[in-house]
Amino acid sequence: MLARANRLRSAADIARVYKRGAYGGSGGALSVKAATSGRPVTRLVVVVGKKVSKRAVVRNRIRRRLIELLRQSWATVQPGYDIVVSVHADISELPAPELSSHLAKALARARVDQR
Repeated sequence: MLARANRLRSAADIARVYKRGAYGGSGGALSVKAATSGRPVTRLVVVVGKKVSKRAVVRNRIRRRLIELLRQSWATVQPGYDIVVSVHADISELPAPELSSHLAKALARARVDQR
């Protein structure tokens, strides 16, 4: 789980990122929007809508897996950004290395990855 300071929670902040953020897609499964925040820390939210799955169990599993992958690679994410990770397809059964690859591509395209 991410620290409370690293969670993007405000609906207004999420809307700002959607409106002004730089887009980074990874081929349809998920996308990343990132906008500078002017804060010393990067904040993040993972959005999994009901179009992905009607079952909350599946949506929460996807959210937890992505947050864990992001937490493990948090040192490579540049500080000072608000990031919204949007999931567009059911990736709950995707192997971890492949999911990590999709996420890394999307972060790199949004220009928030320091690698």
